[in-house]
Amino acid sequence: MKSKPNIQIQRTNSDILRILSVTLRDKMSNDALRGVSILNVETSADYAFARVFVEIEGSDADKQRSMGELEKSAGFLRNEVASRTSLRNTPQLRFVLDRGRENASRVEELLSQINSESK
Repeated sequence: MKSKPNIQIQRTNSDILRILSVTLRDKMSNDALRGVSILNVETSADYAFARVFVEIEGSDADKQRSMGELEKSAGFLRNEVASRTSLRNTPQLRFVLDRGRENASRVEELLSQINSESK
């Protein structure tokens, strides 16, 4: 079972999420990154890594292209985090595509189908 992160890690997660969101919105001109939303950040206890959960609008091809662009931009984004925080070590950013909303809408669609078939 996962333990709850301490308050310092929670603050760091929140700071990284805010910095990445603002940077993507204001400093990144790449069209492939336009539909990217940062949903959550989970930083490891030793601050070595941060998993950044993203949601991407568009087709599967668009999502693959955007994930590739995020990986290419990881160094720049990490530098932005480093310059805006007082962390001794800035975590390496690892991007994870979050399909939670897609899965939830698919489940709702299937439940609606079942309800309409049973009537």
